[in-house]
Amino acid sequence: MNIVFIDNFLTIPPTGGAHTFLVDLAAALVKRGWEVSVVTQPGPESGISTALLAGGANVIMDLWTNRDLPEEKAAKLASWVNAFHPDAFVVSASPDVGWLALPYLHPSIATFSIAHNDVGAFYEPLKHYQSFIDVAIGVSEAIHRKLIEECGVPPERARQIPYGVSTVPAEEISGLRNFEGSGPLKIGYVGRLVQEQKRVMDFVPLVRELGREKVPFELHLIGAGPDRAALENALAQERLSERVKFLGWLGPAQVKAELRKLDVFILLSDYEGLPVALLEAMGHGVTPLVTRIESGNNELVRDGENGLVVDVGDIKGFAKRLQSLSTDRKKLAELSRAAWMESQKYSLERMADSYAATFEHAAAVSSRKDRKGVISPYPVMRSCRSKYPFWLRKVKRVFVSR
Repeated sequence: MNIVFIDNFLTIPPTGGAHTFLVDLAAALVKRGWEVSVVTQPGPESGISTALLAGGANVIMDLWTNRDLPEEKAAKLASWVNAFHPDAFVVSASPDVGWLALPYLHPSIATFSIAHNDVGAFYEPLKHYQSFIDVAIGVSEAIHRKLIEECGVPPERARQIPYGVSTVPAEEISGLRNFEGSGPLKIGYVGRLVQEQKRVMDFVPLVRELGREKVPFELHLIGAGPDRAALENALAQERLSERVKFLGWLGPAQVKAELRKLDVFILLSDYEGLPVALLEAMGHGVTPLVTRIESGNNELVRDGENGLVVDVGDIKGFAKRLQSLSTDRKKLAELSRAAWMESQKYSLERMADSYAATFEHAAAVSSRKDRKGVISPYPVMRSCRSKYPFWLRKVKRVFVSR
């Protein structure tokens, strides 16, 4: 089969699991003999596009320019896709052009969308364009349910396909860390250093509380983002930097090497999809300590069984749980093993099998042209509408892009 994905963001840092998962999926599909193309745009982040190319995928970055308005980009994208005529077109991460192109695609091309996060940025476009999507995919149980209940996608056209990750072999788990030692508890976070969603500034009061309770610990922060400087400054101003290490953005192999050193993976987010970093940590036997949120965390972590769960913003609750793990290394070992066992449900092979079956089935039975709501011309979604005329917007875009 021939598959086209669109992800406008994979060249724009900081990137996350919604973009990096595509590297593994594309490589797995290429190994099956499929042709995979990813449409994006030029940007400062080259790691993901380089990895895609290394895995055998095609990366297309020249379909439009910065001077093009969203509707112009969509027209160019649709023209290219129709001429290329793949079996499937997938809107993976796109705020505008991927969705705007849908009404112009030939009805014989099966169409898909992926909702990577439990947030309106993924739901709102789908609500508007759901008639043009043959299969809407959600990465978690909660998201899958909302595709149907809130976005109006008929159940037969909605699927749940979790991410897949590589995990440590069973024979290595017991030897990764010493649970009988009395050294500092090694706590880690992997992800974007941003306050919105990830709540990274909560690390400041958490580190303060752990110090007040005299918990021996090290905090390793792996990742990059616009709020790193603010976080570093806040920790420094309160003289809390001594036990915190900023490791920056690391490659996949380096991240896995760091996960092998950690005891606890912490996630302070107020919403998620299905956190790839959390899955990878569990796959390395790192005990998860996460927030109680509907999508992702609650699906992966059962409090007291394979990790620990605390309410969003409950800093004292997080500190108390970390203190208990520091003193009860037997419980830490039990949670570590149970977390690894849970991760075995989320293999790369299973993810690839699910996507392949979904693509093949939809491509064989697509009947979009006869579906109610599929009309031409079709109004653009609200976020892409403007009160200004096309010519004025175009002049402004050309001026700004100089």
